[in-house]
Amino acid sequence: MSQMLWDRVVGHTAAKLSLQKAVEQGNINHSYLFTGPPAVGKFMVARAFAAAILCPEGGCGVCNTCRRVLEEKHPDVTVVRPAGKNIPVETIRAVRLDSFKRPSEGDHRIYIIKNADRMWEEGASTLLKVLEEPPANVVFILVTASPGALLPTILSRCQEIRFANVPTDELTEYLVANKQVTPERADLIARLSGGVLGRALDWCDEPWRLTRRDAVIRVARALRRADLNRVLEMAGELLGEVRAPVEGLADRFGERKEALADGSLDDAMVRRVARELDEELKREQIKEEIRGVKEVLSTLSWWYRDILIFKEGGDASLLVNSDLEPQVAEEAGALPVKKLLRCIDLLSESMQSAERNVPPQLNIESTLLALQEELYG
Repeated sequence: MSQMLWDRVVGHTAAKLSLQKAVEQGNINHSYLFTGPPAVGKFMVARAFAAAILCPEGGCGVCNTCRRVLEEKHPDVTVVRPAGKNIPVETIRAVRLDSFKRPSEGDHRIYIIKNADRMWEEGASTLLKVLEEPPANVVFILVTASPGALLPTILSRCQEIRFANVPTDELTEYLVANKQVTPERADLIARLSGGVLGRALDWCDEPWRLTRRDAVIRVARALRRADLNRVLEMAGELLGEVRAPVEGLADRFGERKEALADGSLDDAMVRRVARELDEELKREQIKEEIRGVKEVLSTLSWWYRDILIFKEGGDASLLVNSDLEPQVAEEAGALPVKKLLRCIDLLSESMQSAERNVPPQLNIESTLLALQEELYG
């Protein structure tokens, strides 16, 4: 089988080999469960697997079939995503009915359910009925970072394929080849992303993320001498860094709403679509704000982790912020190990607060004050 399709997928060697073997031997299961951390490439592999199943060459990556699958335009491949926070039960019912139809072009119908853990219980029960007695030549690929949220009976009927973060050297090589960045910058991005492919691609496409990293570390280093007012002021600066891309979302959605006035839709439909866009914007803004807060907290956590490694005599190659080694060394000479460990624990708690929708301003302010008290109080 041609390697071209799978060569585009970085990391996940064991998973790719298992799926390649299944295609080569014609031993394809009816249902798969792709598990692992968010944004590491599970969905990318799911699409590649679907293309390999339908491709006459077993996954050449260049034919019309492969291109349409990867672009989500092939009639025999359906991608299901959450609508808002959850996957509506109506969507799963439609998938169940659709799965009994004959394939339009190939030998299989394939359903990729992204964030499968977000199915309502009724939807999960509906899917289970299909998995218990699957139609011939139908393949379900459930993609999730939270397999524990799925029904045990669904888990038992799927072949699990596990994914992990991509090794730094492999991700660096991939970014150099595919994102036109220098090896030094690719290495830094691979480290800062923690081996998470989706995050690394964001760092390549959005240079302001590195600027935000620098702002966060400046704040961390300034805590030593800052009074209460200055700490709160710095928290406001970080909140501004978080909200800048959120405001950019409003501009992009505004452009989409303006495009509705081209006359192709009647007034009633324009109003309906505009309302749907407003609702989608609110969901995306909340999601991006939470993501931004978590990125700020993660940056702080990596910073104190780097200081801890340097202080304990670890190899400099282990540093995430490898471009800031002199600053890391300076901080390591002044901060005790026990306090660094408590700061990392504190930041983990703040990350959980972000997941629980604690207001971003309150979360950032309380975190900076707690860090200052722990380190310099």
